[in-house]
Amino acid sequence: MDSDSNKKFLIIACSIMKDELLKFQGKGISFVFLEQSLHRTPQKMAPAIQEEINKAENGDGDFIILSYGLCSNGIVGVKANRHPLIIPRVHDCISLLLGSSEKYLEEHNKEPGTYYLTRGWIEEGKSPLGIFAEYCQRYKKEVAEWVIREELKNYTRIAMVDSGIGLLEKHRAHAQENARFLNLKYEELQGSLDFFARMFRGMWGRDFIMLRPGQEIKQEMFMDLDPPS
Repeated sequence: MDSDSNKKFLIIACSIMKDELLKFQGKGISFVFLEQSLHRTPQKMAPAIQEEINKAENGDGDFIILSYGLCSNGIVGVKANRHPLIIPRVHDCISLLLGSSEKYLEEHNKEPGTYYLTRGWIEEGKSPLGIFAEYCQRYKKEVAEWVIREELKNYTRIAMVDSGIGLLEKHRAHAQENARFLNLKYEELQGSLDFFARMFRGMWGRDFIMLRPGQEIKQEMFMDLDPPS
């Protein structure tokens, strides 16, 4: 899908959103997907993103779009070089996948103890059961189970988000298995690709931050937003 303008965009994004973002691939749009594991080490996220921005220094694009939220301050310090840098003004990817910050705030207010799952999170092995399997490689099973339950003891709901690209039965079944494992209630939420559509069409209103060359991302740019999940 081409953007409405004839501008050239480089999209730097977390691999969690690869399927959603590739719905908008087209002329003048290129993508770089970074590992989801950067979320586990936020101090490594900004240098990894900056490296890709630096690589694009001599490219002929018009804008670089960073498809990340604030992500536990992981993107703080990232600097725009020759190209203006566009960043969604959200705390994390859940607002993007639900379609708006307003939708996320609505869900947060309704049930703040929500563990959100998406197709991408499941396929990357980052559901509670996926993390439990990782822990089982490091600890005895009983210890691994205690750790994951302790980490998630304040959650009350597993919410499976259909971001607009559709869910397969295997995704739904895995999400339901997570809810049973943690004894949490299970719900499905309808998200949308609206946030991404605005991002690609250059509709950069209050939900986006634009940095001019030489400016860098600061935490205060994300103040007064929906609460972080």
